[in-house]
Amino acid sequence: MSERLLSITETAQRLDMSTRSFARHKAKLVAMGLQTVKIGQYAKFRESSLDRVIQRLAENGESKC
Repeated sequence: MSERLLSITETAQRLDMSTRSFARHKAKLVAMGLQTVKIGQYAKFRESSLDRVIQRLAENGESKC
C-alpha cells in the first residue's frame, strides 16, 4: 500500500496557511503527530498524519496552531 506524501506547499495549503506560517508552526504540528519523511534534502509529510492533525484541530476548536 502506498501513501501520498505531500510537499511543504501542499501541506500548508491543506492547513490554509502560507508556507512561512507553516515553517513557524511546523514544530507544534510535528508534536501533534504530523509525520515527516526525508527524501534527500527535501521534507515530505504523510497525508494520513496530516488528516489526523486536522481532525484534532477541528475537535479542539482551534483555527490555527
